[in-house]
Amino acid sequence: MSVREATPPPGVRRLISYAVEGIGPRPQRPPHRGLPSSTLTLVVATDAPLLCSYSFADWARREGVRHDFCLGGFHTRPVYLQRPDREEGVPVAVHPLAARRLFGMPASALSELTHEGEDVLGSRVRALHSRVASAPARDRADLVAAGLASAADRYERVPGPRREVVGAWRLLEASGGRMRVSRVASEVGVTPRHLSTLCRAELGVGTKALADLLRFEAAHSALREAVRRASGPRPDGLRLADLAHDHGYADHVHLDAAYRRYAGTTPTNWIAEEFRNIQAWPPDPGGDSPA
Repeated sequence: MSVREATPPPGVRRLISYAVEGIGPRPQRPPHRGLPSSTLTLVVATDAPLLCSYSFADWARREGVRHDFCLGGFHTRPVYLQRPDREEGVPVAVHPLAARRLFGMPASALSELTHEGEDVLGSRVRALHSRVASAPARDRADLVAAGLASAADRYERVPGPRREVVGAWRLLEASGGRMRVSRVASEVGVTPRHLSTLCRAELGVGTKALADLLRFEAAHSALREAVRRASGPRPDGLRLADLAHDHGYADHVHLDAAYRRYAGTTPTNWIAEEFRNIQAWPPDPGGDSPA
């Protein structure tokens, strides 16, 4: 795998160009699971359209939707992606509270699991995709960063998200999703019900769903880091019960349930499927709220 990271514009948590060769015989390759996360995912596919399946059964039949410029909404279930012999592209992690600034709309407007970029951002996306796909690999990430910065200039007058939603996001993110929703609402000065309504209008999910997702993401990030440090797909010293406890789950059974909900599989199966990719991919630096 080759990876090159670019300096992202405001509102973008991470922007990378990559090229990866398929591992093992094609019929035996598991899907790549695009897991729910606290970011919107944009992928500029530079080798061939990206095939996205919305269930494991669809993936097994090689059915789904194909995107040249894929924009993933703020979702709470996995997307199953094909792993061809060679895969190239530019994935971008966008903070949901920056959707207005970069796309001219709140994250809640991205109601589907995946969208074709042109349907959301207009015909200019076609020209950007053409420039990126025809450019040398070393220049692709910078071209996408410049394109997103230009989009931000066009939408600079679009009003930002409500302060209550920004405040709630910061509190929940800082607590790894473990802060009680009632306390979050009190801290930002509204009732829990009204805060959930505001979050749903901005993000497409209510406050409780956001807290659950952030808690899963914190646990998943810790699991990824343990796998990254490991020398094999069974990390020494990794106890799922301890990981569950550290992130507010009653036991590893409840952590397993969270993985089945958000990843469609168990933590151990996910490690087995993704181990070599995790080892090759650089650590995720994370990011703060842009608003």
